[in-house]
Amino acid sequence: MTYQPDVTKYFALALDPVHVGTGDMRLGRVDMSIVREPGTNLPKIPGTSIAGACRTYATMQQPNKWPGCAGQGQAKGNYQGHCGGSNCPICVTFGFSKGEGGSFQGLAQFTDARLVFFPVHSLAGPVWVTCPSVLRDLKVNGDDKFQVEDYQVRLGPGVKASGRLNLGWMMLDVVGNAISLNTGKFPGVPTEILNRAVLVSDKMFSHIVNDNLEVRTSVSIDPQTGAAADGALFTYEALPRCSVLVFEAVISDPKFYCIAGKVPLSDKNCTQLSNQSIEEQGQSNGRKQVRETVESGLRLFKTLGIGGMNTRGMGRLDILNLNAGGGQ
Repeated sequence: MTYQPDVTKYFALALDPVHVGTGDMRLGRVDMSIVREPGTNLPKIPGTSIAGACRTYATMQQPNKWPGCAGQGQAKGNYQGHCGGSNCPICVTFGFSKGEGGSFQGLAQFTDARLVFFPVHSLAGPVWVTCPSVLRDLKVNGDDKFQVEDYQVRLGPGVKASGRLNLGWMMLDVVGNAISLNTGKFPGVPTEILNRAVLVSDKMFSHIVNDNLEVRTSVSIDPQTGAAADGALFTYEALPRCSVLVFEAVISDPKFYCIAGKVPLSDKNCTQLSNQSIEEQGQSNGRKQVRETVESGLRLFKTLGIGGMNTRGMGRLDILNLNAGGGQ
């Protein structure tokens, strides 16, 4: 038997605009830009952002683990740092760092969250734009190869238009048969979004996304005058509300690891398993516990959010298929 890690695919719906910034100011149409893929220039949510928020929210729900196991590893002042215990669901799931020789990488790994469907206004009403490369990555093909040329668009069954259709300011030619997306490939994604999906080429997808990001302007208020402070105006961009993203959580089996002589999330010594084959060891219950810890954190994304500008109405993200245990 060949060992297979537990790979779980999660779909997420933005309930608010989401701003995960680059951390610096750039020349351009906005002062504070969001993180993008270097090759495609498409916005994304880095796996590090997902892991950090998930760890914090999961720790909130564990007795006697807050705040030590949520933040940085080493103790500082009144802050105790990571406990590093072999039975700590937080340290085992997300890893810990207690200085040289006292680190563990964690059993949960998160990929970047990538765009699947991007909401854009049109004369036919709101539509959700996607492209062939995104669908190929999700292994959505079958008889329909989802081919479309530049400056063309294929419509979902819920979009009524003929001849030409605007996506934002861009006018595209309507071609081909209606695209049909298998709901089983998008667990938890609302049927309304799938029915109103439209397909454009990979090249056009990047242009349409970047031309239709939400841009907000904020200003600092001078408390003495009640007016805008001089020189305090700034703009920032965000993924718009109702964007759909996908990411994966890869969970390793604790039986292959050792913390202070103990198998993580188990009472067994590491030496008890070292001479057994994978078949003899079987699948440990610890992997299920790691997944439950991850999902306990992801569940709070819906209320506490991710990224910056949370106090300005941004960040909430609904993980759509948690109750189904993710999708393969």
